[in-house]
Amino acid sequence: MDRRRKFSKEEKVRAVSRYLAGEEGCTSLAREVGCNAKTIHIWVETYREHGEEGFEERAHNRSYTKEHKANVVEEYLMVGSQNIVAAKNGISKHVLTNWIKEYNEGRLKDYHPMPEVYSMKGRRTTFEERKEIVKYCLEHDKNYKETAKVFSLPYSRVYMMVKKYIEHGEEELMDARSRERLKPLTEVEKLQKENERLKKELELERLKRELVQKKNALEKERLQGFRKKTHTKR
Repeated sequence: MDRRRKFSKEEKVRAVSRYLAGEEGCTSLAREVGCNAKTIHIWVETYREHGEEGFEERAHNRSYTKEHKANVVEEYLMVGSQNIVAAKNGISKHVLTNWIKEYNEGRLKDYHPMPEVYSMKGRRTTFEERKEIVKYCLEHDKNYKETAKVFSLPYSRVYMMVKKYIEHGEEELMDARSRERLKPLTEVEKLQKENERLKKELELERLKRELVQKKNALEKERLQGFRKKTHTKR
């Protein structure tokens, strides 16, 4: 049985219709369709609550308020079946399980998908701006999506900024060149930099000498030309 397989709306409706007509039970239908009996049961509950629309693919996730989540969890506490409550409210059992956990831990919060923050184009940011972004995100309970929307940045950029800050500190928010400047040099690196400086000074002196020589040559050539003109006139 391939649990990763996705079933079409038509397959689900066909299976539910056969079950409701009394043609087959959940177990035999599951065997025939290629899923487990609980899945058939969820499809039936979804159909009873929402009809065929319950099997429509959504373009993106829906928004859920904290109050709505609490109501769904409390409904589960009364009914006692995650499958039935999840199907009735058009969510997956996995989502309901997470809500129950959040409810028990007292950390339910509003959920707004904001799909645009995942496809938003990146932009250049300064070190100071990156510090401000991380500060805002941490002060808002690591709400990466809201932070991404506020600062017009992709979700992934915000997430990586906060992750780097937590793991390595503020310095990690600098660009590579700035971090390199702060990094203490080894004795070998100091000698190399000093050699490079001396080489540049020597090269500069060489160029100056060449420039003086060219200038003197031009001056000499100009003076010789002037003397020739003077001699011709005489």
